[in-house]
Amino acid sequence: MTLPRVQISAAAIKRVKNHDCWVFRDELLSAEPSIPAGELVDVTDRNGAFVARAFYNARSHIPLRIVSLRPDETDDPAWLRHRLTQAIAQRARLTHTNAKRLMFSEADQLPGLIVDQYAEYLVVQLRSAGMDRLRATLIDLLQELVRPRGILERSDQAFREDEGLPSTTQLLAGEVPPRIPIHEGPLQFLVDPHRGLKTGFYLDQRPTRARLLGLIEPHQRVLDAFSYTSSLGIAAAHQGARVVCVEQHEPFMDLAKEQARLNGVEDRIEWIAGDAFYWLQAQAQAHATFDWVLLDPPSLAKQKSQTTKGRQALHHLLVQALRLLAPGGSLIVSICTYHLLDVIEEIVRIASAEVGVRLTVRDRWLQAEDHPWILHAPATRYLTSWRFATSPSHARDAR
Repeated sequence: MTLPRVQISAAAIKRVKNHDCWVFRDELLSAEPSIPAGELVDVTDRNGAFVARAFYNARSHIPLRIVSLRPDETDDPAWLRHRLTQAIAQRARLTHTNAKRLMFSEADQLPGLIVDQYAEYLVVQLRSAGMDRLRATLIDLLQELVRPRGILERSDQAFREDEGLPSTTQLLAGEVPPRIPIHEGPLQFLVDPHRGLKTGFYLDQRPTRARLLGLIEPHQRVLDAFSYTSSLGIAAAHQGARVVCVEQHEPFMDLAKEQARLNGVEDRIEWIAGDAFYWLQAQAQAHATFDWVLLDPPSLAKQKSQTTKGRQALHHLLVQALRLLAPGGSLIVSICTYHLLDVIEEIVRIASAEVGVRLTVRDRWLQAEDHPWILHAPATRYLTSWRFATSPSHARDAR
């Protein structure tokens, strides 16, 4: 198969051969003119020697998304079926839940494809022009391999704009209800696939919910800030804790209340409609205390240029959270801001010094196993959580 060619720099070649999956615009040397967005191309060195096969999109700040290091793999019409089948098989051992991520983009060698399964339904995101061109084939294959009752596309986020693609939410096959019941161990949840964040549920926080089920004790006081649909707070309440959930978007809180009733814990949860940043500060000033504070804020720095601002916001948030902790209390911090991940412990250390508490790191974990990350592509490790604990005898700072 003869494909258009795109030449890249020596530095980019080294990264790609070491299994990095992206080539950036400033690493391109030349490209044949008028290559349609999303077209498969051969990536070469300056002498024309083959390096990789990739989706190409001249408009994107990531113009090349690597599909294969073999020159013949995508010549086989069954290559896409093979990749999808492999991804599904990798999730087969997740048997304690009927909600999982079936395909995770570059981590499954499917650049730009997200497929989440909620019971008998699929929610799909097409994040690259290459996958967008394969839309019809993808849907046919997903129906054959998974046999869902319905497939919904939620390609409605900012990543589409960078690819020059329109934002879209549409039904692709069958029907998808406004609420999908799912289970995760002993917990029951309701997913809103049409209007919820991401594809409707934080599947990547499964490890955090599992830890809470194993650690929370009856009658403890738990704060679930930025609670979204309160899956963490509901896990804590399931263990007998008294929980306060703070969420500023009332439709998400309404769904959270439905879920609490489904799990029989509505009488253990207090709901606060408000901005968690301001609410935490007010409660710290009022000397409120909790045995557990759970922080899962939205991304605080979507671009590298926003790192300083994001760091300042996180520092402020942590200071208030630490002032709310009772002696011997635990703070769980989940950060989905890639540009801050390497400095989180430093930010927490500075915040704890300001508050005057001694912290120990009791645990650290990553996004759920059905969201694997590529060792050679650090940006695919997008979510990390820590559990910090205070000393049982720490004195709260009166400042």
